[in-house]
Amino acid sequence: MMLALLASVTLVIPAYAWDFSASGTMETTLNVTSTKADKDAKASSAGSGVSSTGKSLTLKSSNTDGDHSASFSYVADWDGNLDQTITVSGSKKVGKWTGSADVSYNLDQPGCTGSVGDTVSEDNGTVCGAGQTGEDRGAVTLTDGTMTIKLGEAGHLSNQNVSSGSTAGGSKTMDAADADLGIGAMVGSFHGVSLGYKISDTMSATVAYQTTGDQNDMLGAMDFVDGETAAYGTTGAGVSVSLAAGPAAVGVTVANASTADLSGAGGTAKSSASAMGLGVKIDLGDIDPFISYGSNSVTAGTAANEGKKPLIRWNGCRANLCYGLRHCSCSGR
Repeated sequence: MMLALLASVTLVIPAYAWDFSASGTMETTLNVTSTKADKDAKASSAGSGVSSTGKSLTLKSSNTDGDHSASFSYVADWDGNLDQTITVSGSKKVGKWTGSADVSYNLDQPGCTGSVGDTVSEDNGTVCGAGQTGEDRGAVTLTDGTMTIKLGEAGHLSNQNVSSGSTAGGSKTMDAADADLGIGAMVGSFHGVSLGYKISDTMSATVAYQTTGDQNDMLGAMDFVDGETAAYGTTGAGVSVSLAAGPAAVGVTVANASTADLSGAGGTAKSSASAMGLGVKIDLGDIDPFISYGSNSVTAGTAANEGKKPLIRWNGCRANLCYGLRHCSCSGR
């Protein structure tokens, strides 16, 4: 009996250390509009009257025990269908080093637009009842405040875009149809390892190495172009440097990647990618000028495939900045 009582107390006490919160928003509107074609015409009423819509519902819980922390969240949101996302994250400190990671899943299960029992109907191109199609991918991060190591799928390198606009606002991007990256280096999230180091309070640098069997994922944002099959993977490397000098902040990223046959069959197809991004912004108080620049290219190693297809799906680039679709650049300011 004493052992059972002790176990019960041990399990209950940590529960009180967790903080819980719930939030959500209900929005209601009254819209009544009276219009007249001219001053002598009869007025007509329009508008939707009273309407309401519930916004995102969020449940959160977190726990901190000394240098260890954990959090859990559930978010439900309606944007034409119900999105349900569960996220768990945590960190643990040993000595000077802190390790952290998170995992997240979307529980969506689209409905059907066909009749009851129609097993082939589709909703938004997705088979009825289909849910998440794969595991969540992420990275484990270790840091002591000066040195940071990331292993896994992460944004290891900075794109260096410093603009504040977006594709939705009409701003130019490097690839709105696919990666939707702002002007800068064509780098995204990829499987690899990176080492970041804080050289001083005004300067930091990161070196990254990509090695993965993921398809069409060179540097996380560029596709294969030499007819590679599923047997091919990618290796690459890059560096990002950030520097602050007075009111100016400068960032540069340079990276390269290429494909190779991982099956041992000796396949000769090869795609080579290069990326460079530059971001400069200056804080002058009421005026904050900036420059975002990117130069990126993908080439096919097989002569028969060279130049046969667009090497990067560009959006918003001026035609006179592209040469044979082998090298393109965009700049915005």
